[in-house]
Amino acid sequence: MIVTERQRETLPLASLAAVIGGLTVVAMTAGFNAPLFSTRLDAMGYSDQLIGLNAAANSIAPFIMAPLAPMILARYGLARVMIVSGVLEALLFLACIVVPGFWGWTIIRLMMGFIAGVSWVAGEVWITQAATDATRGRVLAIYNSSFGLGTAAGPALLTFAGYAGNAPFLLAAGLLTLSVLPIFWARRLAPAMEDDGNRPGIRMLVTPLRRAPVPMMLNLSYALVFVAVWTFLPVYAVDTGYDVDRAYLQLSIFAIGSIVLQLPIGWLVDRSDSRLTGLALLVATLVLVAFLETFVRWPILDFAYFFLLGGISSGLYVVALTIIGAKFKGPALAGAVTIYTLMWSLGALVGPPIVGEINDHIGPAGLMVSLVLFTAIFVPFVGRDWWRSRGQNPPNA
Repeated sequence: MIVTERQRETLPLASLAAVIGGLTVVAMTAGFNAPLFSTRLDAMGYSDQLIGLNAAANSIAPFIMAPLAPMILARYGLARVMIVSGVLEALLFLACIVVPGFWGWTIIRLMMGFIAGVSWVAGEVWITQAATDATRGRVLAIYNSSFGLGTAAGPALLTFAGYAGNAPFLLAAGLLTLSVLPIFWARRLAPAMEDDGNRPGIRMLVTPLRRAPVPMMLNLSYALVFVAVWTFLPVYAVDTGYDVDRAYLQLSIFAIGSIVLQLPIGWLVDRSDSRLTGLALLVATLVLVAFLETFVRWPILDFAYFFLLGGISSGLYVVALTIIGAKFKGPALAGAVTIYTLMWSLGALVGPPIVGEINDHIGPAGLMVSLVLFTAIFVPFVGRDWWRSRGQNPPNA
């Protein structure tokens, strides 16, 4: 069949729309995964320590997944992996009905974390590889916004379904089955995992850290900031005596900013040096978090502040993934995205304990101090990388 120039332009758009749509539906499930299990286990009378262990199973799974993901993607392809992952995760949610209780759900959540991790890597490889160098920033911005919208919709869907009974598990299984449909439709449009001569394995995971440490640092910094704000802002409100409901509203505005500002940031990335853009966003995040205690109690301005903080900090994710997409292809891209994903998981694991430890020593100001630490520590490395690469790479490389 002869493919016209117009068709060549249309196929990537259809491919990207399908995978972004599928991942957005997956994000809805991810949005109510944690609150669903924590609420159900609490109602069953399990301790906070055991509830935390159950949640940790889901967070630890990506580290188990990492050495295997590039090999799985190279062997089976992006579309097949995402389709099978969606079906398996749907079956695991149904299994929660049959095997209720702490130990059964903890094992299931470990399996869910592994499967979802492989699927997430496959989706981000698909999006990053299908986008062109000239549009990658905007495409990733649309993906990040869509994923954020899906995640934000998760708790609302859980409210609709309720925490009790089998309804939330059936809803999750239905959503995951729905997420498979656009992937199945676009399965022939998925980018091929071309053999680049490297055998998938541990070495493929180490190489991206050596070749592209800066995007990994940017994503780690974003994860540390996001999880710290999301976890400890209500605690800060309680400790300093301002309205906790106001803190919840601030978190909502923070999330809205992380959705709305993605496209302008993606547009900027496509038209500028991505390393310089990443450095500018990192420095801007540092400046914003340094003034947290100034704006957090300032009516109206606090909403503007959290809108900017959410949007600018989440822009680090788009910039970093754009750099990775320009530098890696094929199986090497799968390895790089796997490590990139692990940086987020690492930030989610170590961030809250660090903030908690600092809070124990200096009080409520520990949140602001931690956020400054989570950004300032990376500025010299990102700045040095930009300075050394001036004029050596295309704008979005």
